[in-house]
Amino acid sequence: NNRVKIASSIYYIRWNDIQQTVIPPSCQISFIANLGQAVAKGADVQAEIAVTDRFTLELAAGYTDGRYTKDSKLSDVETIPVVASGNSIVGSSSELSGQPAPPFTASIGLEYKFSAFNHDAYVRTDYQYSGKSKWLPAKQFGNPTDCSKLTLQFDCANFTLDATNFVTLRAGVTLGAWQVAAFVDNLTDTRTLTDYNFTIDPGVAPPATVDAAGRLRRDFTFRPRTIGLNFTYRL
Repeated sequence: NNRVKIASSIYYIRWNDIQQTVIPPSCQISFIANLGQAVAKGADVQAEIAVTDRFTLELAAGYTDGRYTKDSKLSDVETIPVVASGNSIVGSSSELSGQPAPPFTASIGLEYKFSAFNHDAYVRTDYQYSGKSKWLPAKQFGNPTDCSKLTLQFDCANFTLDATNFVTLRAGVTLGAWQVAAFVDNLTDTRTLTDYNFTIDPGVAPPATVDAAGRLRRDFTFRPRTIGLNFTYRL
């Protein structure tokens, strides 16, 4: 009875001559080069389920294994590769620290519609999850003990981000041509790190945020818990 809608895919992608930022070992002037081979394989599924006429459930999940399949070198005389075989492909959403794409992502949305004083109303909650990467990118592929490089991109100060969780809550009512909705974003007020980068000038930051090279690390996270109202008028 059209109560269940499903969309899904399984994919296997071979990728050659990948555009990536290269920082030569003798200077800090970077450039873009087409280097390396990689394979991305995985699957995803999306589902929308009308449990009842008033209660709906939305689900989405995906898994991706995207890694380089051979060492990439600027020239034959290089002993250390720019990217090593098995390194994770960097996610496009993390251009700052070069974080690997999360291997597993999932989301769930629950919505219930009802009548409040003869007006259409609803309540809804959404949850989003991004898992921690299982494979290191080139910028994190090295020996953290003595900071020796296994790739030219390795930086001893880099690290992999933890998994993230994000929850929103929303409730609304239709009043004629007006729709009024109250919302709470980041319901749990999570402050998990979502990205970071480094600046050359440490400024006046506390010593804990400055690494051995004298760089200030700037952290990024979710916007703190935000509560508000939306008013929408439809002609």
